[in-house]
Amino acid sequence: MTTESVASRLEGVLDNISEGIPEGRLPAFVFNDQGIFDLEQDRVFSKTWSFLAHETEIPKNGDYVTRYIGNNNIIVARDEKGEVHASFNMCRHRGNMMCKSEMGNASHFRCSYHGWVYKNSGELIGVPYMKEGYEGRLKRKEFGLLPVRIDTYGGLIFGTLDPDADSLAEYLGDFTFYLDFFLKQGLEGAEVCGPPDHWITETDWKIAAENFSGDGYHTPVAHQFGFNLGYFPSSGATHSQGWAASIQGKGHGIGLGHSPNFPEFGGFPDEVVQSMKKAWSPEQTEVFSKVRTAVGTIFPNLSFLMQPFSLEPGEPGVRFITMRLYHPIAPGKTEMYSWCLVPKDAPQEYKDEAHRCYTLAFAQAGTFEQDDLENWARVTRSAKSSIVRQRQVDFPYIMGMESEPDPDFAGPGHVVTPYVNDTNFRNLWGTWSDYLTGKAWSK
Repeated sequence: MTTESVASRLEGVLDNISEGIPEGRLPAFVFNDQGIFDLEQDRVFSKTWSFLAHETEIPKNGDYVTRYIGNNNIIVARDEKGEVHASFNMCRHRGNMMCKSEMGNASHFRCSYHGWVYKNSGELIGVPYMKEGYEGRLKRKEFGLLPVRIDTYGGLIFGTLDPDADSLAEYLGDFTFYLDFFLKQGLEGAEVCGPPDHWITETDWKIAAENFSGDGYHTPVAHQFGFNLGYFPSSGATHSQGWAASIQGKGHGIGLGHSPNFPEFGGFPDEVVQSMKKAWSPEQTEVFSKVRTAVGTIFPNLSFLMQPFSLEPGEPGVRFITMRLYHPIAPGKTEMYSWCLVPKDAPQEYKDEAHRCYTLAFAQAGTFEQDDLENWARVTRSAKSSIVRQRQVDFPYIMGMESEPDPDFAGPGHVVTPYVNDTNFRNLWGTWSDYLTGKAWSK
């Protein structure tokens, strides 16, 4: 079934979704549906800017990783001159996958089927029996690997399949103000702490994207152990305090949790704090100094979390950052990637402690990770239930419907209080709906 026929079948449904989101309603079935999944591949991931890699994953000439944009496998490689390229991972001869490894170092890729050879920048340079077989008819310049348009921000490499897409700068908009909290961890920026944790889970990618765009509501319940045992420097009484910031019409959102007694920049070494302040604007320093937890999503499927984790219960803890990518591989099934980011110029002792806290909390087997994955998988299974469709079950997104922007907040976007709020989610779902209907990208 083509995406056009799927769209035709769902046309009335998509209209109802678009109308319901501003009223705080979203159908539950969208979290596990073949038709929605097919449309997302064609109308979301083929149109948006998608995260591919961090520059520090491929620091040397010849380094490469393979990642996905929707259902397209992409080679991201640094060529022999140090320039980064992205190419569709398919031989132009008969369509075989060129590179079978997830990461490595190579100046060239050779197809395992008929032996065509490409530079890591994508040019076709070797064809067996070129003279004998093709008799001069094959023009190698016309059969290079298909290039993918890329751009970067703060060390993040993004790609888009849409040649008419806005620039990455326009796509991110004012959300870069908040991204700097994760990416400009000092004058040298941030780096990945090794390769990503990588696994497949029975959950819908959108559940994770929504959760990480500022869901502070679930934390005192799903992660109750962290409060009760003193591993998380907050309490149920104050956890709702903070701000929900979203870039309206773009889908990006971040929750900024605040604890009244938590020290400014608690969990960071002094030298890291001083370096961060030099990298940020005065407005960023003012906003970030008040934040205990920052959890945000770049639409559609890249998220960040910064929070303190106390190895000693009751202590301020150590700040760590996790960067997370949710790659949809089927309805209700997601390939998860999770990195730990650390400041490049931080002391090694702090980097080691931050990675340790990340591993204990949000790596594949992390304690907080397991809490979330169990809940997300059950939500996904429920969304497939027949009663959900028969009774047209909706979820409510009505918290903060009357919230007014905070006039004293120094950061950009639509910023409301408290931190526990559905405003970011309505923005995310409104953008998602606009991509499905074509409003976001049709000219």
